[in-house]
Amino acid sequence: MITFISQKLAAAYRSGHRLALLFDYDGTLTPLVDHPRLAHLDPALREVLAQLATWPRITVGVVSGRALDNLISMVKLDALRYGGSTGLELHIAGERCVTDEALKSRAFLDPLCAIVEGVMTDYPGAWVEKKPFGFTVHYRLLAADRVESLRMQTFSLLAPHTDRLRLLDNPLAIEVLPEIGQDKGTALRTIVAQDSAEPATVLYAGDATNDEPALTATRALGGIALGIGPEAPAVAEYRLPDPAALHSLLARLAEEIA
Repeated sequence: MITFISQKLAAAYRSGHRLALLFDYDGTLTPLVDHPRLAHLDPALREVLAQLATWPRITVGVVSGRALDNLISMVKLDALRYGGSTGLELHIAGERCVTDEALKSRAFLDPLCAIVEGVMTDYPGAWVEKKPFGFTVHYRLLAADRVESLRMQTFSLLAPHTDRLRLLDNPLAIEVLPEIGQDKGTALRTIVAQDSAEPATVLYAGDATNDEPALTATRALGGIALGIGPEAPAVAEYRLPDPAALHSLLARLAEEIA
């Protein structure tokens, strides 16, 4: 699979096509770890991403559930395009892009986040990650026999507001976002269109539920929708077992187009 995809992308590039290479972060570029702050990008992979981003007609970007500033600080590559908060805040060519709908959602989301955060003391090992436009309930360190109770209580607290929320049941986390018609799919389309009006061969790689819109958008654009790991959405047309395999794919692509 690695050889097939890298050759397909390299052939498109050599024929004059533009490439848009976009990735999720946690679970895709890096393995899932005990805490998001420990998910450091492999320096060798950072070098490959930087190398690809220097080539003409190649856009490289990362679209993550992380807050935008946190994502940029973890990747540390100025030449890349970024989408944070599951696509609700973008950083493209040095400019930050946030819609009015996203900004207005904070007045509703911040108090709701505080309510959910208030019950976390009953669940040692679980915590709430607050973001500019949403929040995530992490329970990857919670005792297994407490997980179902946490999930039930969280969904119960959110139930009265589900018409205004988008709830994503990701691996070991519940992601809470405003329902405003923006997601990783809209972020991907914006990034791809922003760099050039000419068509692009798109690759998107992701591992979790919140990647499904971006994978779907990639397929609609005729690109390569690549699932990483065993829990990647079914819409992914191609699959790799883990972030290490994705690293190998990108390294091979860099060699083939050099």
